[in-house]
Amino acid sequence: MASTAHSAIWRDGVEPSTTGGTEDIIEFGTGSLVNTGCDITNIGFRIPTGIARNERPGAMDKLQDTGVSGITIDITGVIADPEGVGKDAVKTLKGWAIEAKTVDTTFPKGRFGLRLNDFTGFNMTPNTFKGYLLENVEYTREGETAGKATFVITLRFNGDETNNSTISLGGYYDW
Repeated sequence: MASTAHSAIWRDGVEPSTTGGTEDIIEFGTGSLVNTGCDITNIGFRIPTGIARNERPGAMDKLQDTGVSGITIDITGVIADPEGVGKDAVKTLKGWAIEAKTVDTTFPKGRFGLRLNDFTGFNMTPNTFKGYLLENVEYTREGETAGKATFVITLRFNGDETNNSTISLGGYYDW
């Protein structure tokens, strides 16, 4: 595992070793071993509740809690020098966006994992019961700043909530 100063997103199984290059991991942070020049600038976590509205003509509508409708993570960051040291990260994200997001036999729920060393509550290694799906990759090439591209990666949690490997016995999501 990488130094605690770094965070990472990877595809398939156990987090890959960071002692050598790989196309299935992107590390973020200064001095990253795998992807130099990739930094996270902002992360947003959304856990919305589904609210059903039961219409009542002539009276106030009744609202019904239908439970959590999903978990979405938006990772915003910057790739310095996307034609130089950041070129591999651009290529990796583009490939992940185009290729399959699940593997039926080993990662049917999602094949992406996440490690955030300073906010571990959403860290997860994918398996047959849970995983992150890569929903979106968005690049912005900022014209005012040469040699830099910003990105937004959107991950969606997909899991079997009846399996104890997804939910701990205490009822908390502990991945």
